[in-house]
Amino acid sequence: MLDGNDLKSVRKNAGISQTDMAKKLDCDRRTIINYEQGVCEPKASQLFRWLSACKVDLKPLASQLQHFKESIFVLFALPFISPEIVSAGYVGVVALCVLYGLFRQSVNITQIAMMFCVIYTFEYLITALITSELKSLEASKYLVANSHFTFQICTSILAVFAFKNRVSISIYILESTKVTETFFDNMATWIYVYHTFIAVLLAIEYTIDYKYNIKHLSFIYEHFEKFAHAAMILAIWLLIAMIICHEKELKNGNSQC
Repeated sequence: MLDGNDLKSVRKNAGISQTDMAKKLDCDRRTIINYEQGVCEPKASQLFRWLSACKVDLKPLASQLQHFKESIFVLFALPFISPEIVSAGYVGVVALCVLYGLFRQSVNITQIAMMFCVIYTFEYLITALITSELKSLEASKYLVANSHFTFQICTSILAVFAFKNRVSISIYILESTKVTETFFDNMATWIYVYHTFIAVLLAIEYTIDYKYNIKHLSFIYEHFEKFAHAAMILAIWLLIAMIICHEKELKNGNSQC
């Protein structure tokens, strides 16, 4: 947001007096002075008229507002998107990163992207299978939920171990000298530390609610999908950052990503 000094500077650079600006905005000179001294802020419509009068190009600002509105729309739309669509989209993007790593012959990107893809797909399919089997056996809701949560926690802990020891495991299994530890390994580890923490809180909250019927303990349960989506976004951001880093290093004649 522009402050009073910015408004004053823009007006002076345009060669417009306070009196003339007051006429352009259909207000008195005292209002202009208050705007420039920070006593009050102009409404959005007044601000646009101010900038327009000073011949300021509003296209970049309008573009930013459009992107902001689109981002807000996406945020509001996420809760209504089917989990299956979100899962397919996530796996699809990560799979593209795997293909990039193979094409660019980046062992680190290929491995980290493949680990994200395999861990998520494995967890998604097995939890769905466990839930389906327990329901077919008419198991209690508590047993179904806790089995689901326990498997998620175990998978997340294994993922933390896998990312923490990716290099040593790769060297032991593949005997490759191209595998190197990067800054992104630690970030991937912390993503699953976060996921483990949320899953543990979910299990505790659900157990307390189920056993003691404390209904106000449902925050994690009600928003778990959003927390999971946050982890997905972090994973995708990490892979994109690795790709950008790799491209820059290729231009410089080396590659550590």
